[in-house]
Amino acid sequence: MILVESVLSAADDTARETDVVRLTWEERRKARQKLVTRAGRGVGLALRTGTVLHPGDVLYRDEALVIVVEGAPERVFVLSPTTTAHACLCCHQIGNLHRPIALDGPHILTPYEPVLEGQIARLGAPFQIEERVFTGEGLSATGGHVH
Repeated sequence: MILVESVLSAADDTARETDVVRLTWEERRKARQKLVTRAGRGVGLALRTGTVLHPGDVLYRDEALVIVVEGAPERVFVLSPTTTAHACLCCHQIGNLHRPIALDGPHILTPYEPVLEGQIARLGAPFQIEERVFTGEGLSATGGHVH
């Protein structure tokens, strides 16, 4: 098993074999876990608490191989509020569940949560459920909330 204790800097890895670990948003937030790459290699994460992985992060590199993080598509709400009130109410409901949000132009994105679907539907805000790689990016303020 390959042990990863830190994320490596970007480099020109075109001459190396590239293997990937495909992770959802939740999985990219876990600093300690066992993973299996697409090619079947075992990878153990022992990252610093609070480390959040992003698609494209390099976990391992040697003379012949590089292992990179890839975002896994997952069910995501794509909310399209038509009024400021809808946007505020939707974000309030998302925040009550301690779920992340991202902005994509006029759309609010958050990972799918069955409980949230009923709440958003009751508010009357238009939404779709799509398969996307959720990154939690696209916020211009602090980019996250920590307790």
